[in-house]
Amino acid sequence: MLFQLPTETGLRAVSFGGDVNGLLPTSITQLSGYAGWQQSPYGIPYILGSTVYDRAGRSLGALPWTIRQTVTWSADGRLLCAAVPERATTGAQMRLETARPGEPAKLIASGFMVYSDNATYPVLACDASTDRAIVASFGQGVAPSRLTVFRLSTGAIIRSVDYAGMMGWVAASADGTMLVETLPFDTASQRWSATIRSADDGTTMGRVDGFVAHGFSGDNSLLVGASESIAAVVDWKTGRAVWSTSGTYGGFLAEPAGRRLAVGIGFVGGSDQRDVYLVSADGSAALLPAHVRVALRY
Repeated sequence: MLFQLPTETGLRAVSFGGDVNGLLPTSITQLSGYAGWQQSPYGIPYILGSTVYDRAGRSLGALPWTIRQTVTWSADGRLLCAAVPERATTGAQMRLETARPGEPAKLIASGFMVYSDNATYPVLACDASTDRAIVASFGQGVAPSRLTVFRLSTGAIIRSVDYAGMMGWVAASADGTMLVETLPFDTASQRWSATIRSADDGTTMGRVDGFVAHGFSGDNSLLVGASESIAAVVDWKTGRAVWSTSGTYGGFLAEPAGRRLAVGIGFVGGSDQRDVYLVSADGSAALLPAHVRVALRY
C-alpha cells in the first residue's frame, strides 16, 4: 500500500501486515485532502496525474483517456479499465475499454448505457482470470442507477441490474464474481441492510443487517464499511464484526487475494486528514502515523 507522510514529498510503501516498508524514488507535491496517485492492487505500478509509473519512478506511458475518474486497475494490476462515453455529451453511448500502461485503449463493449454529465461510471471490477468486468452508473456520484456485468474477453453482457429510484449503494468483489447491495430495510429507524449476491445471476448468498457495505476483502470473505457511527470489518457469512472503531468510515484498500485491509477513518473528500488502520483477519490492527495520506477506495 502506498502512502505519504505529512512532512514528506516522497511516496512510501508498506505491506498490509505493516512489517515491511520503504521509500519510493518519487516526489509528489502535497495536495490538500487529496492523494494524487492511484495504485494498482499490488501497489506497483501506480498512476500519478495522467502517467503510469513503475517501482523506480520511470514512466510507463500516459493514460489513453481524458476522463480520469473512470480509470480502474484490473485485479492483477496489468490492465487499466475504464467506462467512457463516445463523446463527452449527454446522450452519448458508453464504452467499456481496457489498456495496458502506455498502449492505446481496446474496445470491449459499447452501447450498454447512455452518458449523462450528472452521473459517474466506475468500473467496479475488472479481472481477466474470471473473465469478468462490472460497470455501474451512479446518479450524481451518490446512488446507483444501473449495473452491467460483462464477459471481459468478448464484451458479452451476462446480466444487467436496474437500481433506478432506489437509495443505496452497490460494490463488487475485485474478481467480479460477487456484489454487495446496501438498501434501507427499516425506513423509520434509517437502518440499512447489506445483501451479498452472485454477480452473474443475482442469487442471494448472505445478508448483514445494520451495515452499509463498501467493498470486499481480497478473498471475498469479509466486508468493509460502516455501522451507525463506527467503521467495521465484518465476516458476512456469520455477521460477526472482526474489527471496528468509532469514527466516520473513510475508504479502504484490500490486500489482493488476502484477508487484510487498510481502512480509513475520517472526513471523505475534504481537507481533514484521516486515520488509517492496517486490519488483519484476526481483528488486530496497526495505526499508521497521524495525518498520513493514502489513496483509498470509497
